[in-house]
Amino acid sequence: MKKKVILFLSITFAVLVTVVVIRDMLNGNFSTWPAGLGMIFCSALPIFLLFLKKHPFNLPLIISYYLFLFITLFLGAVLKFYDRFLWWDTMLHFFGGSFSGFIGTAIYNFLLPKRLQRGVSRWMIFLFALSFSVTISVLWESAEFAGTVIGFLQGESNKDTMKDMLAGLTGALIVARYAGLRKKSS
Repeated sequence: MKKKVILFLSITFAVLVTVVVIRDMLNGNFSTWPAGLGMIFCSALPIFLLFLKKHPFNLPLIISYYLFLFITLFLGAVLKFYDRFLWWDTMLHFFGGSFSGFIGTAIYNFLLPKRLQRGVSRWMIFLFALSFSVTISVLWESAEFAGTVIGFLQGESNKDTMKDMLAGLTGALIVARYAGLRKKSS
C-alpha cells in the first residue's frame, strides 16, 4: 500500500510541476524551469525509498512531505500566497523546521537499534532532532541565497534570511522537545 501511495503522489506531483512550468514557458516566463526541475527532483525523492528493504519513514510522514511541497509550490508560488500574505514564508519555515525535526527523529529511531534506545538520554534525542532540523534550515537558506545570486529567485534581504532561520529554529525546538519528552524515562 505504501509503495502505491508513494508512486501515485510522486508521479502526480511531478506531472503538476511539469504542467506549471510548461504553462509558464508558453506565457513567455522561462525563469521557472530551474525551480521546476528542483521540485520534480524533490517529488521523486521518496521513490528512492522503494528500493530500500526498510526505511524510517511512515506513511503520514511521506504524505506530509508531499503536502508541504504542495503548499510551498502551488499555494505559495503558483497562487502567489508569498505575495498575498506577508506571514506565508515565515509560516512555511516554521513548519519546515518542525517537519525536518520529525524526519530527524524518524532517522534517529531507525538508525539506533531498539536495544540501545532505552539507555539513551532524552537530551540526545533532543540534540539530534534539533541539529538535523537546523542543518536542513541552513542548507535551505543557502539554496535560496544561491538562487537569488544566480537570478532564479527574487531575494529580499539578510533580514528575511534571519527571520526564516529563526522560524525554522523555533519549529525545530518544539519538535526536538517533543521528541525528548516522548522518550520513556530509563
